[in-house]
Formats: sequence, C-alpha cells, structure tokens
Amino acid sequence: MNRDFYGFYTWVFVTLALPYVPVVLPFFPSRFAGFNLTGWAWITMFMVCIYYFFKKPNSEFPVKYWIPWVIYLFVYLLFEMSFFGAQVSLQYVLPVFVGIVASGFRYGKEEFHWLFKRLMIFGFLMFLMFMLDFFIESFHTIHWATSSIFITIPAAVLVGLYFMTKKIKFLLFYGALFLVPFLNVTRMALLVFVVIFIAHFANYRILSKATYSVLGILMLLAVFYSREFQEKTFYEGEGALTDLSINYYEDSNGVNTSGRRGFYRHFEKGLRQSPVWGNGPRADYYVMRSFTGLNDAHNDYLSVRYNYGYVGLALLLYAFGGSFLSVYRRYRYYKREKEAYGFLIASTTLVLFFAFMMFMYTDNILKYTIFFPNIFFAMIGMVFAKPKEAS
Repeated sequence: MNRDFYGFYTWVFVTLALPYVPVVLPFFPSRFAGFNLTGWAWITMFMVCIYYFFKKPNSEFPVKYWIPWVIYLFVYLLFEMSFFGAQVSLQYVLPVFVGIVASGFRYGKEEFHWLFKRLMIFGFLMFLMFMLDFFIESFHTIHWATSSIFITIPAAVLVGLYFMTKKIKFLLFYGALFLVPFLNVTRMALLVFVVIFIAHFANYRILSKATYSVLGILMLLAVFYSREFQEKTFYEGEGALTDLSINYYEDSNGVNTSGRRGFYRHFEKGLRQSPVWGNGPRADYYVMRSFTGLNDAHNDYLSVRYNYGYVGLALLLYAFGGSFLSVYRRYRYYKREKEAYGFLIASTTLVLFFAFMMFMYTDNILKYTIFFPNIFFAMIGMVFAKPKEAS
C-alpha cells in the first residue's frame, strides 16, 4: 500500500473540508488564535508539504518555471517584511509546494480511482449543501464563492470522462454541479463551466469540438438571458451582450460589478508611482482597507501588479505559460500512447489552466489555496509523475 500517497492526499481533502466544519457542527468555533478555519487549513497543508517533501524528495514537477517567481517573492519580502506580506507569500508558494510533492508519488489505477472518488464525493457534498441552503430556510452554509470555484475541478473531470467514454451519467453529474453557480449566480464560475464544456482537451476532434461549441454557446446565452443573471448583472434588471465589456473597470451601461469598478481608482496612484517593481507585498490590503471593509481587490492581476509590479506579474505569467506548454507536451504523449488515466489528467489540467486564469480576473484565487490551487497544482504534478509500474 502506498501509505505516503494516501496520507498526503487525505490531508489535501481534510484541509478542504475544515472551513465547512461549522456548517455541520454549529458550535465549532470559526476562528481561534487569530486565524479563521481557512487560515488554519492552509497553514496545516503547508506543514504537511514540508513533512512529505523531506520524506519523499523525488519530484518530477516543472519547477524551473516557478523558481523565478518564488525567488522574487521572498527577496522582495526581505526588503519589505511584514506579517501580511509573509502570509500572502506563503499562500502563493503553497500550491507549487503541493505540486512538487504530488509529482513524487507513483500513480496507477488504484490511486486514480481513489482520487476521483473523493473528488466526486466533495463535489456532491457541496452540491448537497447548496441545495439544502437554497430550498430550506433554516439551513445555512458558507463559502459560496469559493465553493463555486472548487466544483469546476470535479466538473472538468466529469466532462473529460464524458468525452472519453460517452457515458451520459458523467454529463448529468456535470449538469447537476452547474446548478450551483447558476442558482447562486456566480458569474465567472458560470462562464468557466461553459468554457470547460467547449474547450476541454479530451474532445480533440474538430467536428465534435464545433458541435459542442455550439451547444456551449447556446447554454451561455440561456444563462445570460435568465432572469436571475439579468437582475444581478444589470442595475435596471435587464441588458444585452453589447452592454458588457472585457474591462469591467471602465464605465458601462449600468453593469453591476459588485463594487469592483470603484476599486481601481484607489490603485491608480500606486500603479503610476511604481509600475515596474510594485509597492511591496500585500500593499493592496492597505489600499482596500483605506476605503472599504474588504481585504482584497478581487482581481489577482491587479493585486500582483500593484504589489510586485510588471516584473512580478511577468514572472507569474511566465510560470503559468511554461507549465501549460509542458503539460501540453505530456498531453500529446498520453494521447499518442493511448494512456487513458494520463490523458484524462493532462486534458483536464489543460482546460483548468483557462479556469485559473479566468478566476484570477474576478477573484483572489491565488490565495484560495485549499479550494482550488492546491488540487490544480497536484494535478500538474500527476501529469509529470512516473507511472506506478515504472517505480
């Protein structure tokens, strides 16, 4: 039995579950010793990574793309040390650490089935919690935005399984998970769900891709013109596609950006004064706290650019781009060799790169370590890990 594998991934799922404990046990404290449960979850996972890194130092992760970003974070921290700066630096590094450890394990049919089963269980539990909250007035849950982000991972796996097997049950489960961002009107998550359906790399035949693209666009239009989406997106309760803009910071025709449009003007001065190197780790926190009770700008591109400048943003995008191309090369290998599990993980990971970059535009997903990045980077690690038979 691969005890280290099961031990490590058990902690991945335990830390994912920890913030939801008060939903099941209302008497359980939501924070203690200065940290909420989400904080304790990522701190715990960081310690777990340290333990398994030294226990199993072998790694196949494409870390060379991430070294410049990580070095930049900690060198900057040496010159601009602060508690919040150190905290966010560790949060940014944790998923990479998870990927490094995950790539050192050996994966076979047993391991993949174990992971898929637990991923689907968590997806179902979040679907169930949402439905209970939505239809039962006395039931209340938490972390809706991050839950909608997390379920895009099992959704992407399900779409990959559907394209590989054509079994309708996988598509039906995907549709059930789609109800969570749809009923909660989590707009970027809705768009990500559609992009996953259209762009999944498991569907590589041109005619099939074109057919499902049309279905995906029709699904997107149905969502856009739904009453719930219209009422949340437009102050007047209705609008057209032409009213939307890719740059949601510019003035547009009554589009509700949940306050994001007003954030940017508070960052403009700092962006002008220090465009290359930025204003220091977590400088965005102090800007946000100066005019609102929120801690984050809900745009990782803006936060990274403000804190670390164009240099930091370029290093981060270089890391993502290099990793994407590396995963794509492995995807082509698995496709050529007809290795089903490797192909599923690689094709799903590729489309989740799109999801990650999209969520960065409207959220602070880089800090949502336990809800998305940890599992995503673990999947990158799986793509490069040696198969169990080769150990």
